[in-house]
Amino acid sequence: MHYGIDVGGTKTEIAIYDRQWVCLDRWREPTPSDDGAALLAMLSEMVREADRRQGGRGSLGLGFPGVVDDRGYLIAANLPGLRSFVLEAALATSLDRPFVIENDSRCFVVSETGPGGAAEGVVHAFGAILGTGAGGGAMVAGRLLAGSGRFAGEWGHLPLPAAAARRYDLPLLRCGCGLEACLETYIAGPGLVRLHRHFGGESATAEAWHQAWLADERAAQQAHRCHLELLGGALANVVKLLSPSVIIVGGGLSTLDELMEALPASIAEQLFPGVEVPAVVRSRLGDASGVRGAAMLGAEASRRVHV
Repeated sequence: MHYGIDVGGTKTEIAIYDRQWVCLDRWREPTPSDDGAALLAMLSEMVREADRRQGGRGSLGLGFPGVVDDRGYLIAANLPGLRSFVLEAALATSLDRPFVIENDSRCFVVSETGPGGAAEGVVHAFGAILGTGAGGGAMVAGRLLAGSGRFAGEWGHLPLPAAAARRYDLPLLRCGCGLEACLETYIAGPGLVRLHRHFGGESATAEAWHQAWLADERAAQQAHRCHLELLGGALANVVKLLSPSVIIVGGGLSTLDELMEALPASIAEQLFPGVEVPAVVRSRLGDASGVRGAAMLGAEASRRVHV
């Protein structure tokens, strides 16, 4: 059996898979995001409960919404309770088996290029999550790209382009990561709401913006144009750096057909002439991708240990 755990700012999910990646069981618990000791205890109990339900021990992979720095500390704005822990060492004392820790967006691209994913078998791919944040991960020549600092793929924290900021008179907002004017602050779901309000709209959610856009509201149309330019430009930069053959888009905004249909042309407008735009596809596994990718990484590590 293979276990995957996806730790989020508000909820934590565990899923159990067989060798064919059929999900046998899954459940969620509220994440004690401001209490590291409670979170570590909860993770241990979830693994023990999985063992009880399966009558054995499974391999284990964990996805977290952040990066582990060179000293082993987790940098994640929505999990402040873990900032004081050397994460891998802390988990090793509470989990009674080997495990893998990875950024949840990189787990996403592992899952979507794996069996049954939207880009199954693709060896050069980029996964872009557009939900409450803008995370990402890359597969290069069939291998997950981590980089020396383990934060490769963090496209959402590239800076807002100066030309677009001037053209749309955009405010330079502080990002949750501590930097100013990160793209995530403008292109993720809450960012789309900010853009709508910037142009005079009154939406509180991305869904409300979408309804205003469908009603042909002027502010919603302006927000859409600005958002599409920023998003297309960000992904064009990814293409220039990594040259993926497929971009897999996940998260809540990926459900908007209008956005998915318009995105390739927006990317093309911001590439060199003659550069081919990668295929842009929607995640096939949706919210299950992250936890499944974590389980896949755990299974791979377990096989290496036992070879």
